Formats: sequence, C-alpha cells, structure tokens
Amino acid sequence: MQEAGAAAGDLDDDEGGGLALNASSRALLMQKLDRSGVASSIAGSLSSPAVSSSVVPAPVLGGASGVAPAVASLTQASVAPLGGLHLAGFSVPSLTNPTIDTVGVATECLLLKNMFDPKSETEPDFDLDIKEDVQDECAKFGKLKHIFVDKNSEGFVYLRFDSTQAAVDAQRALHGRWFAGKMIIATFMLPQNYEAQFPDSRE
Repeated sequence: MQEAGAAAGDLDDDEGGGLALNASSRALLMQKLDRSGVASSIAGSLSSPAVSSSVVPAPVLGGASGVAPAVASLTQASVAPLGGLHLAGFSVPSLTNPTIDTVGVATECLLLKNMFDPKSETEPDFDLDIKEDVQDECAKFGKLKHIFVDKNSEGFVYLRFDSTQAAVDAQRALHGRWFAGKMIIATFMLPQNYEAQFPDSRE
C-alpha cells in the first residue's frame, strides 16, 4: 500500500519536467484516467490469451461426441453458404438460379436486340440486308417460320422457329455475340405475345 501511495505521489508533476512513470505508476494513471472501465477491460483481455475466431481447433478423435460444443458452433459460424453471398457490394448468384431472368423462358420465339442503330443506317432498305444476314445465320439452327426486322426500333429483330430446340440453339449462339460492332442480346418471347404482335406468324 505504501508503494501505491508513493506511486500516486509520483503522478503529480509540480516541476513541469514530465512524469517519470514505472510499470505500477502507469497502471495507476490508466485507472485514474479511465472513467468508463474500458481500459481495465482492455487490460484484462490483454492478460488472457487471445483466441482467433478464424482458427478452429482440430476435432478430438473418437466420434462426434468428442467435439466440444464451442468448436461445433465456431465451425458452423465460419462456414457461409455460397448462394446469394455478398462480398463488398458484389452478389454471387446462387447456383440453383437459372438465367430465366435475363433471357426468359425457352420458347420457339426469339427477340434479337441491339442488331443495328437506325440513326446510323444510311441505306433505305438496310432492314432487308439484316433480314438476309440473320436468315443465313439462323439456318444453321433450324427452320425459321417468321422473321421481322423493326427498322424503327433499337435494333430489334423478331424470329420464330419451327421448334423450341432450334430457338434455344440460336439463342445460345447469338446471345453476347458481336454484329456490326454491336453486342447482340437474344431473349425468348412468349408465343402469345409474339402472335399478338405478328398474327401472320401462326401459320
């Protein structure tokens, strides 16, 4: 107790030359300055060995009964599911989610977007050239029942194949491909929507 009193006396700096602190006077100073108990809790945690939450101790051999509950909970907490995992603003899509959101449900009807820019086309019948190019390319995938180039759109070309499989093959081959310096977006259309727009395509 006398040492503590002497250390407390050492904390008063009457001469202005700075404090001469040893280990015990430093601890006493920390206690005096600490009004919330934070420093004492930090000091307490420093004196106990730190356990990293990322390090999971090896399970004890001899079956699941040998594993401590704390180890099991640490293991469960450290493993996150892959589906929908968010990392720094980026979303990792779940592996079970198909690409229906972007290309639609597979049907025999396709809509190709971004095939041309009507503002930059100079030929009056440019749509006929594009129609011919698309027909030649799509012949690889199956028979086209209907095609329409909307020359007043943002590069839309409507296609209807004789089978869904032909449209699926065309969509896979054309989606993300470049045509005349523009990337094609190939999405499926529902047949009823296609027929509402093009009644003659039913034949």
